[in-house]
Amino acid sequence: MNKPKLYWKHVDIHHSWQLIVPIITDRGNGTYEIWLTRRPHYCDRGDWIIYVDAHNGDLDGADGFPRYFFGSEDEVKCQMETWLSRRAAYRKYLMESSKHL
Repeated sequence: MNKPKLYWKHVDIHHSWQLIVPIITDRGNGTYEIWLTRRPHYCDRGDWIIYVDAHNGDLDGADGFPRYFFGSEDEVKCQMETWLSRRAAYRKYLMESSKHL
């Protein structure tokens, strides 16, 4: 299974990046909606705040969103793509969609 290219959408009004990806859970089809928002330069909790909403998804309190992240835009995107690649709901979607290629 090849790792797909993910397309982050820049949202000017919020100075953020958004990624929406399909998932498959026990409840059926859903999505993860991931937001990366740049924090003010004076904040000491992180350069970015990360939000993830699971629509018909599998997140719970242990997943701990929102999260703070220190680093560059590329680093925070890479970190979230790694998180995504380890989620069973996203891997299940990738496996199902590869059957139809």
